[in-house]
Amino acid sequence: MNTKSIVAGIMGGVAYFFLGWLVWGIILHSFMSGYSNEACNRPPEEMNMILMIVANLIWGLTMAYILSNWHGENNFAKGLRIGAIVSIAIGLSFDLFMMTMTTMVTSYVVIGVNVIANAVVGGIVGGIICWWLGRK
Repeated sequence: MNTKSIVAGIMGGVAYFFLGWLVWGIILHSFMSGYSNEACNRPPEEMNMILMIVANLIWGLTMAYILSNWHGENNFAKGLRIGAIVSIAIGLSFDLFMMTMTTMVTSYVVIGVNVIANAVVGGIVGGIICWWLGRK
């Protein structure tokens, strides 16, 4: 990865952090709680925010790596499309694993909503990353 890709990845990680907080932490929190077994969740005051930041940066850098190696011109629309597709695939896979192996996800409704949320957040982040990568 070159410097431009690393900066794009950091930008993506920051966007994931704030969009995740907005979408899953505020907008969907009450809805998701009604369909989830939250017995394993930490209370907000016990969350390790350093690890949350690191996780978002890793995800941003991973998305930047994928998008920087995808063929074609980099622009917001391309990133929006590819970011949404990659995020849907990974999110859906993770949700299905969680439903299969745990009791944390208790409804297919949560999976459907989460797929849509992943598409929106991943698309926006992909758009930001590709926009940065496409700058001259």
